[in-house]
Amino acid sequence: MFDLHPKEDRKELFGRGKEIDYAISQLLSKNWLTIGGQREIGKTSLMKVIINEMKKNYGFKGIYVNLRGVRNLSSLLKVILSEINNSKPSFKVAVKLNFIIGSAGIELKRGAKVVNSLIELFNSIEEDAVIGLDEIQEVSQASRQFLEVLGNVFASNPKIRFIFSGSYIGVIRALSNPSSSSPLHGRPPVLLNLRPFDEETSRDFLRRGMEELNISFDKEDEVVKKLDGVVGWLTLFGNFYAVRKMSFETSMSSTIEEGKKIMIDEFKHFLEGKSNKQLYTTIMSVLKVVNTWKDIKRGVEIKLGNVDDKELSLALESLLNNNFIEKRKEGVYEIVDPILREIDYDKL
Repeated sequence: MFDLHPKEDRKELFGRGKEIDYAISQLLSKNWLTIGGQREIGKTSLMKVIINEMKKNYGFKGIYVNLRGVRNLSSLLKVILSEINNSKPSFKVAVKLNFIIGSAGIELKRGAKVVNSLIELFNSIEEDAVIGLDEIQEVSQASRQFLEVLGNVFASNPKIRFIFSGSYIGVIRALSNPSSSSPLHGRPPVLLNLRPFDEETSRDFLRRGMEELNISFDKEDEVVKKLDGVVGWLTLFGNFYAVRKMSFETSMSSTIEEGKKIMIDEFKHFLEGKSNKQLYTTIMSVLKVVNTWKDIKRGVEIKLGNVDDKELSLALESLLNNNFIEKRKEGVYEIVDPILREIDYDKL
């Protein structure tokens, strides 16, 4: 349970049995699925387990595709082709126009158009298949074209089921609640939003993991109080304490420090291409001590000077859409991830 790699087998995935069963029932009903939730909450593990359950128990072909760093449809096509060519058991795909079957599998013809090729590839899959696209927010820059591809495939090939996953609420919303102008209007994927474990489930997770390694442990409450129910941080602590045999204090401090590295990387990735980076870092810094819109604005202006109301609201909305903060009620915002609250944003 304290293995840091994403889980791939149902027996390894703690506390998500209902979610697995619900997801499978929806996929078997030919619905597509979107897995949402904050970072380190277990979206990747859930996706991988669902794909493997569909392959093992229902005869589906399946691939998992990590879209980290994939910013356009051309890169998306390449990575999907690679996964299909390397899949075991192999996909039965009847491509004709934009591809050739070579010694390395399916290859794109020179000069083939990306959108048409994606549509042909997906529509040429002849067996029941599930395709998991993780970190779907990475292709947000090409979201309209991608939605057009998906709309075509949904209407043309009922044998394919997609699972989408990501931390960016904006893309998740576009998939799960498409507007009347969206190619997916009237055919939205089912939304499965993962939440942190409650206190009892978090304690049980720690107990089970310690028992698995024959470790005596009685400080579950202290760990849960510090790390909340974020399974990624609980797993990281368990790995430091029970697998690497660190002391309790060192395990906790190491979890926080390693977690901060992960989340700082995520936050810097989010800031890429933004012209007003300092506004975002200042908002996160201010949110550690206040949470109402009025107090946030006051705190930001103490550090940066006058800030336009619309610019502040748009920045808060962007942080909200990327799951760095949550909106508790109108005008009240909060950093919910315990590791995000530990970061010194003034130094970023």
